[in-house]
Amino acid sequence: MLLPLVLFSATAFAQALPSIDDVSEQIPDRPKWEVGIGALAFITPNYPASDDYRTLALPVPYFVYRGRVLQADDEGSRLRHRFTPNIELGFSGGGALSSNSSSSGARRGMPDLDYLAEIGPNLRLSFDGPVPRSKLQLDLPVRAVFSLGSDLRSRGATFAPELSLTSRYLPKDRLTLRLSIGSDWATSALHEYFYEVDSQYEIEGQRPAYSASAGYLGSSIGTRLSYVFTPRVSGFVATRYYNHAGAANENSPLFERNNNYSLVVGFIWSLWQSQARAEDRGP
Repeated sequence: MLLPLVLFSATAFAQALPSIDDVSEQIPDRPKWEVGIGALAFITPNYPASDDYRTLALPVPYFVYRGRVLQADDEGSRLRHRFTPNIELGFSGGGALSSNSSSSGARRGMPDLDYLAEIGPNLRLSFDGPVPRSKLQLDLPVRAVFSLGSDLRSRGATFAPELSLTSRYLPKDRLTLRLSIGSDWATSALHEYFYEVDSQYEIEGQRPAYSASAGYLGSSIGTRLSYVFTPRVSGFVATRYYNHAGAANENSPLFERNNNYSLVVGFIWSLWQSQARAEDRGP
């Protein structure tokens, strides 16, 4: 299962890392691609509304590509087309780690959760922020979800709008703060994956059978603070608070709590950079 782990680690790393682009968007002479290494340590719940958490620390390959259509940077890997400076349509992916959820907690004795992969279109609207050197961004992604166990299985789809504000500080914009708020909705297949209890896993008086339904999954507020030590070395810390109150399946016996959190800490080191320079980001 090395490939799914690499896929997730790259996704989680990309979502949290402060790529070299965080130094300043006004620097025109950037390498078209960069390759490096980094380290990532995080703590996150086994699944939304779970009482159990997992921790992991691992090295992560680091890759940035700044093309006109293909982008791979601090906002993930995606194909995109910019219609105007403020409107962009992209195609991107994401993922989540599996967990040994069958060994403890509400899912004891049930199948472990597999790695999840997500892919789909995203409409992005960007605006100048309320303060100098800031950017306001609205993402409207719709993604198909698949589990990567012994076989590839569809787990429905998600809609996860997110509003973020990114601000840069200090000389040469070395310090970057990103604040975001978002909500998640999912089809019945993904809710079933997390919260359904088949009759064969029912435990009388403890875990009744439950049929999950589609709808609201939860909302979250996140922060990411990054600092560029040199043009090749950066560090970051990212936190996220999740609230699942009012979720479609809060009556499931696998729904254990309304509040979760996650924490990610890491660094990146850009080892190799191309001689070719990045293309213009315009349409």
